[in-house]
Amino acid sequence: MGKVLDTYNRYRELLFSGDFAHLTEVADENFVETCVGLTGWTRGLDIATANLAAGIGAAFTDLTAEEYDHIEDGDMLAIRGRGEGTHTGRFLGLEPTGRRVSWEFADLYRLGADDLPATPERRAVLAN
Repeated sequence: MGKVLDTYNRYRELLFSGDFAHLTEVADENFVETCVGLTGWTRGLDIATANLAAGIGAAFTDLTAEEYDHIEDGDMLAIRGRGEGTHTGRFLGLEPTGRRVSWEFADLYRLGADDLPATPERRAVLAN
């Protein structure tokens, strides 16, 4: 395992256990994320955790993720997998269905200084 995958595994462990207070062990306050279709670019670990809690975290209980495979190259990591949870809260305008749902995902991570083409915004996802 490389450094990026080790860092990601620790980050994921903290996220799924709800231990947001220790996320600064693996990410700093300048953490940048983009969630296509939800938040656009955001900067700040506090905003990233707020997005998780107010978005997917509030809409789907018993949330799990299974990783199918990953590719690590230098300071970059790509992960393909499947998420699953019970739809118990409003999400992107859709009222709760109470159904168990799943989706495929592809996540990209990079360690290092920010070199984005545009300055990320500090905004949280709208839960409703």
